[in-house]
Amino acid sequence: MNAGSRTYSIKDLENFCGIKAHTIRMWEKRYGILTPERSDSNIRHYTEEELKKLITVSILNRNGMKISKIARLNDGELLREVLKNGTGDETSDGTFRPGELIMSALRFSEEEFREKLGYFIREKGLTEAYLQVLHPLMQKARVLWLTDCISKPQEQFIRHVIRTILISEEISVNNKLSVGIAAVINLGDTEIENNLVFLKYLLRKRGFDVVYTEGTLSTDDIRGIHSVRPFSVLAVNLPASEPDEEVRAFCNLLAKELDLKRVLVLGRYDTNGLWSNGRTEAVCSPAGLTEWADSLLKIR
Repeated sequence: MNAGSRTYSIKDLENFCGIKAHTIRMWEKRYGILTPERSDSNIRHYTEEELKKLITVSILNRNGMKISKIARLNDGELLREVLKNGTGDETSDGTFRPGELIMSALRFSEEEFREKLGYFIREKGLTEAYLQVLHPLMQKARVLWLTDCISKPQEQFIRHVIRTILISEEISVNNKLSVGIAAVINLGDTEIENNLVFLKYLLRKRGFDVVYTEGTLSTDDIRGIHSVRPFSVLAVNLPASEPDEEVRAFCNLLAKELDLKRVLVLGRYDTNGLWSNGRTEAVCSPAGLTEWADSLLKIR
């Protein structure tokens, strides 16, 4: 993105949404999803409104709606469909009021916002707080940004503070590392990073030594990490635009090549059934991450 402007490159869109550039181009050509301006050298430039639309489209597509159907929806219908997906409502006991939490974040007061979130962590523990409050709050903030109710810096501030809380809680885990070594690898978009940090926390709590680096890596990086610090458990986030059959083949190859006991795939929204020889499975929610982490204790 050019400094001081409100335009984005196709690479920016790819990073924000986890949708590969060639898929974005195909959606533009076949369905008219976006209509970017072009420079004299034919370089695409996208507005913030187009970025928001693509994020909306990616949310619906990841939740199982076909792109051909999405393309027939106008902007208002797109937002209504997104709002149908869980965006974080009050808890049954009334303690989680996302509106109040978000209002405290709008002032960019990290100390105040941390204190409000800290209440839920003290009351529920980090795992339940993330499932019931922190993750729904991020979803709510994302929808509010898409509907122009909060600014992008405010939405990113909420995600940032939650990530720093997760990192702090993970660092404080002092369980003896005796179960094995696991790797958490991101080959997809950066929007899922907080879920990956949460997964690292879950694995550390269960006695795993975890290899995780922030940012997006490559397939070769997985092999490179394994050659230095062999791991038996792999959690990998892949772009949602990758076909399921290709993802299954990729995971099956890695499981055999690296002799992995278990492989978890994130970024899939069809999670039915086993993916490869009973060793690979997919989840699409923080609750699914918790269940998967618990299941790993059975492989000891």
